[in-house]
Amino acid sequence: MSIYVNRIPTSCPAGFRGRYTVSPGDTMYTIAQIFRVSLDLLIRANPHISDPNLIFPGDVLCVPALITIPCCVVLKKQGRVPFGTGGVGYVNFGPQGGQVINVMATLPPPTYFGDFDIYIATAFFTDIGGFGNQMFASPENPPTWATRIELPTIVTVSSDVQIVIQPSNSITGLTGPVILFNDLKNCDQC
Repeated sequence: MSIYVNRIPTSCPAGFRGRYTVSPGDTMYTIAQIFRVSLDLLIRANPHISDPNLIFPGDVLCVPALITIPCCVVLKKQGRVPFGTGGVGYVNFGPQGGQVINVMATLPPPTYFGDFDIYIATAFFTDIGGFGNQMFASPENPPTWATRIELPTIVTVSSDVQIVIQPSNSITGLTGPVILFNDLKNCDQC
């Protein structure tokens, strides 16, 4: 009886700092499709897999990413905010492929900052602009606000991406001051 040991790379090549754990039913081809990368490039980035036609659940593959994925970053307070205000950004691969940034924060009611009724979390990319979503509150008091920003496959998360949380007015569209902020330079494995 042989015991199978999962194959895990000791390091990933430049441009392949993300890692993906193989799930049941995955093939190299389907993984290449999910991450929008050529099959040949994915195979070459994973020399620890001797036969690319034979991968197993639990194997770990190097996948294209400019920062180590998954990773977390603490969002820094900006200006005067109540005690206990804080948040995190969690960068990972999305369930449908591509990359996502999950944002979670403990925040006061948006009205604390003026005529605002919602919070918006935005990921800003240099020379492209931002991708953002409304945050939604949990039932606790004070609530935890959260959202997931699914990024289009044309963008790749890099260390200069900035995560920003701001209050906003859902009727006027006006946004308030930045409450929490950080870039992904210090996004560490979590």
